[in-house]
Amino acid sequence: MTQVSIPNARRDSYLVQARADGPAFYSLIGEAGRRLDAMGSEARYTRGAMLFVEGESARRIFILRNGRIKLSITSREGKTMILRIAEDGDVLGLSAALTASEHELSAEALEPCRVTAIAAHDFKIFIQDYPEAALEATRCVLNEYQLVLRDLRRLALPETIAGRLAHLLLDWLNRRCQSGHTLPRYNVGLTHEEIAAMTGTSRETVNRVLQQFQRKKFIRIHGASLTVLKRKALEQLAS
Repeated sequence: MTQVSIPNARRDSYLVQARADGPAFYSLIGEAGRRLDAMGSEARYTRGAMLFVEGESARRIFILRNGRIKLSITSREGKTMILRIAEDGDVLGLSAALTASEHELSAEALEPCRVTAIAAHDFKIFIQDYPEAALEATRCVLNEYQLVLRDLRRLALPETIAGRLAHLLLDWLNRRCQSGHTLPRYNVGLTHEEIAAMTGTSRETVNRVLQQFQRKKFIRIHGASLTVLKRKALEQLAS
């Protein structure tokens, strides 16, 4: 649960994917790229460590270099829902930092992570000085909006728990494919309770539905590894 800061590395930000053209801000070259490198500081987080919490003022953005970050919201009654899992190249906290507002999500390390942290004030000056950086930041915010819509579709559109779970499995598979992997297999790395928090159901229901998927040979699970065997069957459930 410790955090170690190492100066003079690179920096970061809420959840924004830049999968189409590579990780966010990696396309910056020349003076803009050097300025970005000089601004950031590297931080390492152990599993369970919090990068920021819901309601906290946004003081930094985070670029995830390695590892996975769990993004969640909590109701007044204390019920937690996991919205998504951030992976390498994702940007955390960008919208809140740009608008000088509070974080709307909490970010918790799902495994040991390495991030680049950038002070929100420095980042605002950076995008004012470099139009190409401002364009990249805009792209990230638009991608963040698309991710919110994807979360809403997963939680609201499927009429059954099986449909929500199928939608989630397909989301993970699509992200893996966008990262250049061709095999329909990935490591889940989440407990059934955490998957339940992403699909608005219970741990027992997740366990039962996953067993049903395996019996029907939609998927195969071996340890933490999950292989999608019948993608079209999952797509029909998720639609």
